Amino acid sequence: MKYLNPERRRVRKSLILIVSCGHCKSNLVRYQKVGRGNLLRMYIDRIIESEMPIHSKTQDLVCPNCHQEIANRIHVRQRGVDAFRMHRATYNIRQELTNNLKYHKHKSPS
Repeated sequence: MKYLNPERRRVRKSLILIVSCGHCKSNLVRYQKVGRGNLLRMYIDRIIESEMPIHSKTQDLVCPNCHQEIANRIHVRQRGVDAFRMHRATYNIRQELTNNLKYHKHKSPS
């Protein structure tokens, strides 16, 4: 069952990532990532939807199938928001393919 995040905000120029469990390979979260680099934290307001309910009482991000802990909930003082601190080697990420691809005009060889 997919749970939509009520705290979600749209972020411009972001990638949509699918975060899956590293053990059982089941999809857990669709997330909007901004910038380059590794996924170290998942800010709760950037989560689009998840396989488990995310609310204020959720302390850990746990896979609903194999019950492996993926992340812990933290409070980021600099931004004043809550986030999940990801545990390395317990999750996989892949970029979601979208149908809204921009086509570039290629010059034909002449």
